[in-house]
Amino acid sequence: MSNYQQELMDIMVKKVLSKHNVKPVSDLSDEEKEKVKKVVGEIQSEVEKFLENQYKSVSEEDFEDNTTPQNVEEKTQPNPVIEESLKKMIKTNNDLSKVKTFFNKH
Repeated sequence: MSNYQQELMDIMVKKVLSKHNVKPVSDLSDEEKEKVKKVVGEIQSEVEKFLENQYKSVSEEDFEDNTTPQNVEEKTQPNPVIEESLKKMIKTNNDLSKVKTFFNKH
């Protein structure tokens, strides 16, 4: 990462920590310090990967032709329970031909 990006990141981290009144603690064990370094390193590598791929475009040609989902057949066959529920919802005993509409007169 370039120097200006590192400086901006340092400023942002300091602002966020000061906003939440976080004060440095020096009673971390060596094991905890190593874990923190590991997590920060992983986050930094993820950010760098994101920044590298930020303007990368992917098209259909980048994938193989046989990348269709394997469960397409499952989606084409309707679920009988869902079908029955939909029929019950659509079917109604109300006679809509005699519905009255009321308007408020002001």
